[in-house]
Amino acid sequence: MFDQRFLKITLAVLLFHAGLLYLIQSGLARKLTEAVIAPEIIARIIPLEPPKQEAPPEPPKPKPKQETPPKQVKVTTPKPTPPQPKPAPQPVADLPPTPSAPAAPPAPPAPPAPPEPAPAPVSAAPRAVGIGEIQCTPPQPKYPSQSRRMGETGKAVVRLTTDESGKVVKTAVVTSSGSSRLDQAAVEAVQAMRCKPYMDNGRAVAVTAQQPIGFELN
Repeated sequence: MFDQRFLKITLAVLLFHAGLLYLIQSGLARKLTEAVIAPEIIARIIPLEPPKQEAPPEPPKPKPKQETPPKQVKVTTPKPTPPQPKPAPQPVADLPPTPSAPAAPPAPPAPPAPPEPAPAPVSAAPRAVGIGEIQCTPPQPKYPSQSRRMGETGKAVVRLTTDESGKVVKTAVVTSSGSSRLDQAAVEAVQAMRCKPYMDNGRAVAVTAQQPIGFELN
C-alpha cells in the first residue's frame, strides 16, 4: 500500500505545475512572478519500504510417541550349590621294578617260496600213422549224380585227423581227383567214418592218416 504522505506531496506538486502552466498560458505568470516570489518547494521521494514478508507458519510439532514401559523380567538368581569335597587320593603301593624282558630271538627266515609249477607241455602235433593202423569203418562215398552223367572218374586222397576219443576232427584233400564234385564227395565220406582211439603205450593220442577214395563207373 502507498503511503498517504507521499500521495499528498505528489498531488501538491501536480497541482502546482498545473497552475503554473495555466498562468504561463494566460500571461499572468510573469506578473505573478514579479510580484510574488514563490517559495521553493522541494519534493523528496521517499522510497517505499518493501512489504514485510510474513514468516511461513511453523509446521506442527510431531506429538511425542508414548514410550511403552519395558516389561520387567524377573531374574532368578540360582542358589549356589555348596562345593562337594573331593575324594582323597588313594595311596598307590610301590611296586618293585619289573626286570627287563629278555630280548626276543630273531624271527627265523621265511621259507623259500615253492617253485612255480612247470608249464604243461604243449601237445605235440598229431602223430602220423598209416590208415591201416587205426581202426575205422570203411568209407562209403556217394557218387555225385552230375559227375555220373558227365562220366567223371578219379581218385582223391583225403588226410584225416582224429582226437584222443577217435573222432574225426579235421579233413583236407591232399590229392585231387580232378573234379571238385568228386573231391567234396570224398571229404564227406571221410568225415562220416567212425574210428577207435589210437593207443600209444596205453595212452590215447591224436593221430593223422591219409585215406584214398576212388570213383569209377561200372
